[in-house]
Amino acid sequence: TLLGTFLLYGPIGFFRDTLVTSAMTTLSHKYFAQWFYDKETINAILAQNITVAPNGTTDTSQIDTGSSTMNSADIKVTDISRNGFKGWMMEVPDPSWVRLGIPKNFGQHGAKLPIILNDYGAIAGVNAGGFADNNGFGNGGTPVGMVIVDGEIIYNSTATYHNLIGFDKDNVLILGKYTTAEIKAMNIRDAVEFTPMLILNGEPAAISGNGGWGYAPRTAIGQKKDGTVLFLIIDGRSAVSVGATMRDILNIMLEFDAYNAANLDGGSSTVLMHNDVVINNPSGSDSDGMRFLPNAWLVIDPDRYNLPKDRPPYTNRNSN
Repeated sequence: TLLGTFLLYGPIGFFRDTLVTSAMTTLSHKYFAQWFYDKETINAILAQNITVAPNGTTDTSQIDTGSSTMNSADIKVTDISRNGFKGWMMEVPDPSWVRLGIPKNFGQHGAKLPIILNDYGAIAGVNAGGFADNNGFGNGGTPVGMVIVDGEIIYNSTATYHNLIGFDKDNVLILGKYTTAEIKAMNIRDAVEFTPMLILNGEPAAISGNGGWGYAPRTAIGQKKDGTVLFLIIDGRSAVSVGATMRDILNIMLEFDAYNAANLDGGSSTVLMHNDVVINNPSGSDSDGMRFLPNAWLVIDPDRYNLPKDRPPYTNRNSN
């Protein structure tokens, strides 16, 4: 139609930029952009819509985690929906409650978030790292990038540098590019890999256009200077919630005073649970909308859960 041709090839770049950046940053839907545009056009659009992460690594001295105390009632979930999308921010005052959980058959088959939460006796949780997802049929069995549980690297890649998103043993959110050797020396207790970093030591990423990732469901993690951990979940790919850009999630993290923040795996993996309820509307193809995940960030009362005996042991935890 004339309207379709105008949107795809006309002088107003919003629709074109949205289609290309949204499609090209998925693992299995790049063909949506490649149907309509040649490689040169796609590359030019991507070059105009980018997120440049701040340089450096986390300054741990700026985060106070020593005085954090909480009980399960202190976990706060705020509806941050606005024009264009539905979303929620979950705040966890004590970062020692945030742990990385893995499915029973880690490395072979993922599990949906309710199963992982139930296995660990967790109060809340969100999806974490990415996974191989050939043609949208990945089972969560093959993580993308490094995975660390309780100080042990349980999955790694051959990459020279790792885009680390994790917590050290002082419960500080650590972000940055590191070699495997550097990570082994850093006392990291739990971590995954993903990009981009959005805030580092209070400095926001430099974003051009929509940030290069288009509009999609989003999951992001952050930490305030007082140690509070932030989990941002935004629905997408529906009539009631289109999704969010990197600029959107950066701005929301800044609104909530994040001192460090990073994007996590999103899209059809995006899911938030709290008190046995799925809070958002996941966009996966299964009837419940949820994907099989390779890992998840969990909120666990350190004194009130039974450790699954078939998972890497957490130190200083009751494993009865």
